Formats: sequence, structure tokens, C-alpha cells
Amino acid sequence: MRYIYVHQPQGEDIGFDGRSYSLAENLLEYKGRKVLYLNTEASAISFCDRSYALHLGSTIVKGYVLKWKYGANEKGEPLSEIEPVTDEVEQRDISKLLRDGNIATVIFF
Repeated sequence: MRYIYVHQPQGEDIGFDGRSYSLAENLLEYKGRKVLYLNTEASAISFCDRSYALHLGSTIVKGYVLKWKYGANEKGEPLSEIEPVTDEVEQRDISKLLRDGNIATVIFF
């Protein structure tokens, strides 16, 4: 299964009014292939139970890059072709590599 990934703005606050949300795209080399992953950060988060968090972050692995920024959509946003990482051994290996870089939680898309 392959899908088209729409690249998001980098280094900008893309949260709605009163919230801060940003992401950074990164590439990891794994067995001769490039893996796209996103580091996301949010701040000023309130929850349904009225609790509050100053900062939340996660790492989302989008998958293997098949074609990098090969075109753009109608809004001018760059597009890449991605293949999800579905093999459990590869997911564990990639998670370990990312955690060794001080990343606590890794989510596979």
C-alpha cells in the first residue's frame, strides 16, 4: 500500500487560536531506505476533564519514502509518495533507533 503525503509547513505554528502546534519532518536512514517521521509538539492543551498540559510531544513514523517532493497539489504544497512500515520487526528496529535519539514515544501511521 502506498499513499501520497502532503508536506506540512515547517517551523510555523499551525495550531488554531489560543493553541500552539508545530511539527518537524525528519528522515532516518534504515537498511538503505529513508524513513519519514514527524516530531510533533503542542502546548497550551486543555482536556475534557479540565486538566491542562503545558507541552505534549510525539513522534509519528509516516513510512518509507518512495518519491520525495515529486510534485505539488492545487495549494502548492509539496507531495511525496510513502509506503507505511508494516513489518513488526522493522517497526521495533526503527522505534529503537528513534528512542536512542531521546524520543520516548513512537507511533506508526
